[in-house]
Amino acid sequence: MDADNNSFFRLESTEDDIPVVLTAVRQGVDLCVSLYGGDKGHIGAVALAQPRPSLTDPTQLSASTSVVTVCGHKEDGLAYDVAESLAQKINGIVTVSCGIHIDNASQQQIQQIVRIAKGLAVRLGTLLA
Repeated sequence: MDADNNSFFRLESTEDDIPVVLTAVRQGVDLCVSLYGGDKGHIGAVALAQPRPSLTDPTQLSASTSVVTVCGHKEDGLAYDVAESLAQKINGIVTVSCGIHIDNASQQQIQQIVRIAKGLAVRLGTLLA
């Protein structure tokens, strides 16, 4: 993890030769995150989450999240989950650009990528708390 005055973060994890990188830049109270890796990092989906009071319990923080997905890409769910969880954690607007590719990835590899990426997001949330 690298940090520049707590405004830039870089976290990495590699399991079974699958590298995943998370970079994040604080922009005031907001956060811009990039998740990429595998064989070819790219932009497959972008999510934007805005914190708000929960609709079921206004004392709890929730988020409204929107996602744009590049045709043929499947990172939308991961981008959504990471953006929403971080927006709730930091009570700020969060963008997540996500693109992790492995040629002919198995279902097990996809699940592993999601687990690694979400683990990096949890680590980032801890650093920001």
